[in-house]
Amino acid sequence: LGGLLGRGGFGQQFFFASEILGLTYRTPNGRRVKAGGRVVKNVQGYDLVRLFVGSFGLLGVAEEAVIRLRPGRDSLLWRPPGDNLEQLGAGGVRFAWLASGLLHAFHFGHPRELKHLTQTLPGEPLSGHIDYQGLFPNGMGVGEGNALVDARFTWADGTGYPQPPELFRRLAGRL
Repeated sequence: LGGLLGRGGFGQQFFFASEILGLTYRTPNGRRVKAGGRVVKNVQGYDLVRLFVGSFGLLGVAEEAVIRLRPGRDSLLWRPPGDNLEQLGAGGVRFAWLASGLLHAFHFGHPRELKHLTQTLPGEPLSGHIDYQGLFPNGMGVGEGNALVDARFTWADGTGYPQPPELFRRLAGRL
């Protein structure tokens, strides 16, 4: 979970940070920060949770997280035809990625929503889960490569992360 918080999720077409209600993290200078809470409407002022999620560790290391749970959801993993990530994002798929040149999609939601997606974006259903650990023996990082591509980044072996804007670096230094 810590890696997902640092990377801001994986291959998603939705805002992953909105699914994290609260977290406690330790900043690079050792300060312990508690942000958000246990319910949706829990804070006033700056939303440090959304700032932290996807910061690739620049703001610190997550110690605890409160995740929003949603009942009554089904899920589906399938391989749509083609290699067009944008088509899947426009179609409402929550997770879409290219792995070794093959398009993959994962979606969760109400069963009617899944049925509609598979009718508009048909493909081959996949059972179980896909294990990409072999592609990333040194951890999942952002960088050059074509083994795994999602709507945001090309993922590479190692711990690299995208260069943040100067303003974000200054903010991280102040926290």
